[in-house]
Amino acid sequence: MWSITLDQKLHLAPIGSNPQHVLDIATGTGIWAIDFAEQYPSAHVIGTDLSAIQPASTPSNLTFELSDAEDDWLFPQKFDYIHGRTLATCFASPLSVFRKAFEALAPGGWFEMQDMCLQRSDDGSMEGSSLGEWQEHVQAATAFTGVPWTNVPHYAAWFTEAGFDSVTEATFRWPSNQWSGNRKERLLGAWTQAQINNNMLESISTRLFMTKLGWSQAKLDAFLAKVNADTKNPNIHAYSPV
Repeated sequence: MWSITLDQKLHLAPIGSNPQHVLDIATGTGIWAIDFAEQYPSAHVIGTDLSAIQPASTPSNLTFELSDAEDDWLFPQKFDYIHGRTLATCFASPLSVFRKAFEALAPGGWFEMQDMCLQRSDDGSMEGSSLGEWQEHVQAATAFTGVPWTNVPHYAAWFTEAGFDSVTEATFRWPSNQWSGNRKERLLGAWTQAQINNNMLESISTRLFMTKLGWSQAKLDAFLAKVNADTKNPNIHAYSPV
């Protein structure tokens, strides 16, 4: 979905064709870091994460390290480019991570975050729906975790607060289904539905709703069935701002 959204680009920051030191924070499976290392052989790429779930076979200019981006950064080098993707639920204090990134950049370096928000609609079609109610419950449940899922709209302001210049925000939409008249957005809506059909709602909701809101499995199953139906309703023009 990111490849579709960014027209096959890995980044929007104008980093040039010859970056030397690149950091991918909370790299996860490492897929972005691998693609970047292959596209930019000049770069030494480091991917950090809490878990060693990355593949053993990687490009020679890529290394993975176990590290928590919220701890002190101890890298001996400065970076030309630092990247983070889909980390809305990772950090108790994103601003503190942004400040670490600022300090870790070489002069003229770039920091880029690619992330998504909870769903909304611009025409009020989510109002009164189970999908809208689900968003409210998710926000309430995550408030108890210390990592609220409402941080992303603050990123641009926090970049500025952390000290960055030339802060630019590009916004896209990931629709809940194929309701959009835009061809690319219809494709992204199909991908959203593919994730929902592979239990995305259940994977997000089960622990949050049952441990933080005290829901029973039966109550959750009945509710998610209604939410699932709403995600497939083309009259509900829901989307995730990206």
